Amino acid sequence: MKPKIYRAGTIPYYVDNDNIIMMFMIPSNSKYGGDCPQIAKGKQEDDEDLSETAIREAEEELGLKRNNIANIFKVGTFLGRTEVYAAKIITPMDFGIPNYETKSTQWLTIEQFLDNGRDLHKQVVQEAYEIIIKKEDM
Repeated sequence: MKPKIYRAGTIPYYVDNDNIIMMFMIPSNSKYGGDCPQIAKGKQEDDEDLSETAIREAEEELGLKRNNIANIFKVGTFLGRTEVYAAKIITPMDFGIPNYETKSTQWLTIEQFLDNGRDLHKQVVQEAYEIIIKKEDM
């Protein structure tokens, strides 16, 4: 029997004039989810918990810097075995260069993501957005 694969990902965000702006990635290879914006996520390594996986994947695929996170919290578990986190960012422009897995990154509103994002991730992003609204007391 194949071992179960667990994944985790992070949706960085900031608030601008009561608008929640979230960061997504477009993979450099379309076999990894197509060519639409999607959540930066990946497989859990043997020596890490899923919260660590979520941050590591955002570092690799988005250029997220740990010292640029004001707050991070779990949104939920989706698609069976994928934990998703949301990370409030201190400075939206303070990101490094993503690795080879990422073609580009994009800051999007919920409406933009629902119009253009990966179909498989739309429900997850919608739920994350609703939780962020509550956390931000909007």
